[in-house]
Amino acid sequence: MTIVKYVVDVLRPFPYWTLWMSKMLALTFHLFVTMYNEMFDFMDGVMRTLAKKKTQCKEDLFFAVKLARQKLSKYYTEVTPMMGMLLISADNLDPFWKLRSCSK
Repeated sequence: MTIVKYVVDVLRPFPYWTLWMSKMLALTFHLFVTMYNEMFDFMDGVMRTLAKKKTQCKEDLFFAVKLARQKLSKYYTEVTPMMGMLLISADNLDPFWKLRSCSK
């Protein structure tokens, strides 16, 4: 299997998740947590699979997925407040609206 196939397989679900979140007018806590759990589970599975591989390109892909998981984890902890209430709109998750609100 080529590295391109591995990269395509790793990236395959992310457009779906991004599109799903960007179409929501408002995300409830359980939908938000469910989506993040799916992302974490998927990345963990990819990392478990790639951890056994010894070629350089697969080790590099493992490292990239590990960094992406760390970034997702950091973003998740920043978005979810410590007090328990989560009030979030799709504007916060949609990259287009996020970029527009930052450029004002």
